[in-house]
Amino acid sequence: MSLDAAAYQRAAAQFGETIVELTDEEWELTTHPDDWTVITTVAWVVVGDAQLSAAAAGEALRSVGEFDAAVLGGNPVAAWRGTAVGAIGALRDIDPAGTIVPHEQGPILLGDLLAQRISENLVRAWDIGQATGRSVELPEDLVDGCLDFWAEHADAVLAGGILPDQPVAPPADASIIDRFLALMGRSA
Repeated sequence: MSLDAAAYQRAAAQFGETIVELTDEEWELTTHPDDWTVITTVAWVVVGDAQLSAAAAGEALRSVGEFDAAVLGGNPVAAWRGTAVGAIGALRDIDPAGTIVPHEQGPILLGDLLAQRISENLVRAWDIGQATGRSVELPEDLVDGCLDFWAEHADAVLAGGILPDQPVAPPADASIIDRFLALMGRSA
């Protein structure tokens, strides 16, 4: 599976489906990592996905370190929706695989940033599902595409710092979903 703009749109939709039905109380539940809440997780996705629009416009990117959940304003779902729609629109007429984006740590391919954002949308949807006790069914074809992408970047993954969490060893009989979650530092 190619991790292209259509794949991002599906991953963003998966994330959106996870947050649109949250109750007021669920926004404050603890997610992964342990010092985050659902609202922090949504802010992380919004801040990261906003980079797709900026990158598609040729803007230089910086690593996201500190971020403030206030970026979501009074309506987190609307903030997420606007960012996702903006990124989808920005990617519409661009070839992510052939677009180089300036980054403070050196140039990166927009396609690599896109694959990272797809991975984040999927794993953060799963994180929120875990926090709220709701089952989140990750699409196997997207997960397979993410695993293929990260396998091509194994040296960077093993060096650390490229994924939000260090991978954990999956069980020997792990499903594709469990292998993806283990890569993202989670145990199913």
